[in-house]
Amino acid sequence: MRETSTVETRVSHRGHKSALSQKGLQNIDQMILVQSDNTIHEGREVLQLSVSDETVRRAVVKLGHVYKKESLQASEQEPPRCQEQTGRVEKPYVGERSR
Repeated sequence: MRETSTVETRVSHRGHKSALSQKGLQNIDQMILVQSDNTIHEGREVLQLSVSDETVRRAVVKLGHVYKKESLQASEQEPPRCQEQTGRVEKPYVGERSR
């Protein structure tokens, strides 16, 4: 009351400041509308943002978009290597005696 001569509450902007500006959020929104198949990481690189992937993910959710983690289809995955035939040595049966 002394400095402002009013009894109104003084409000200051407390807490962490957003790493993304309003313009950054608009750029993310525009990029999603143009290229919806980008991953979070690709979007961050395309827009040259100096924030983490998690920050971009939170911005995507805040903008109301849905994101999906990238997963490989069965045809794109590498087959398991447990059945390799190269260099395989035949072992005798455990109950079999060698003469």
